[in-house]
Order: sequence, then C-alpha cells, then structure tokens
Amino acid sequence: MPYWFDGNNLIGLAVSDARNARETRRSFLSTLSGYARTRGGRFLVFFDGDDPDRSMPPPGVQVHYSAPLSTDENIIRRLEAVPAPGEVIVVTNDRSLQAVCKTRGGKVMNWEGFLDRMKSSFREREPIPGREESVDMEEWLRYFGLDEKS
Repeated sequence: MPYWFDGNNLIGLAVSDARNARETRRSFLSTLSGYARTRGGRFLVFFDGDDPDRSMPPPGVQVHYSAPLSTDENIIRRLEAVPAPGEVIVVTNDRSLQAVCKTRGGKVMNWEGFLDRMKSSFREREPIPGREESVDMEEWLRYFGLDEKS
C-alpha cells in the first residue's frame, strides 16, 4: 500500500525554514527508509519548495519537491490522477488536507496513527538472524517528542 507523507507538516517546518533544515529532512527520510526496508511499503514524501542540494533519497523512499505548487495542491492533484485513490494513505496532521483527501477517495492517517502502526509492526516482527536493525525506534521517538516519557 502506498503511503504519501506531507513532509513539512510532519517535521514541523514552515516553507521558509525548510531550505535550512537539510539534516531534519534527512533524519526523517532515513527513519522512513528503515521502516520501508524492514516492513515494506511504498513511501512517497512531498516537501514544499525545491531541493537545493539535489540529494539522493535513501532506499525505499521517494521524494517529490512540490515547487511551484504547494505540497497540499500537489498531493491532491496526484490523488485525483491515480486509478485507485482508495489504496493511497496520506499521512498528515493537516486536517483540511485530510478532509480534501477523503472527499477525493483517499485514506488518511495522522502522524500518531502512522507511528502507532509502525511501533506495533516493530513489536510484532520477529528478528531476522544476522540482520541488524537500521532504525533506533526509541531514539527516533524521543527526537520527535513522541516517546511515552514526554
């Protein structure tokens, strides 16, 4: 199932701040990459603006910079263009974008719902012998302020 992420919304960056936040974007993408590699899924992250350094995304994650449109406009247009919008899950905390995506036939999930799904997937998964875990979930949860101690 494809997941489309409202990148700037989920990492808490305004468009004006995104240009100077390469490390925040990279950390977010790296975390999603680890999840994609260990649990599967097709991940597409939309960021506002343009990629000033034209960096290659990590494995398992595609990135689309939305300039000259906004990310919301880009997500909505793409959702309208896919043959089966009900198979797409748009992950965003933006309630207005969630509402529009639902009316276009897409599924929506907020960040907390996605995180719950990710955490339960990691708990349920049996370790693969000889394969190291590429994501430190506890560190990631602390980074985004979503650990149970916060």
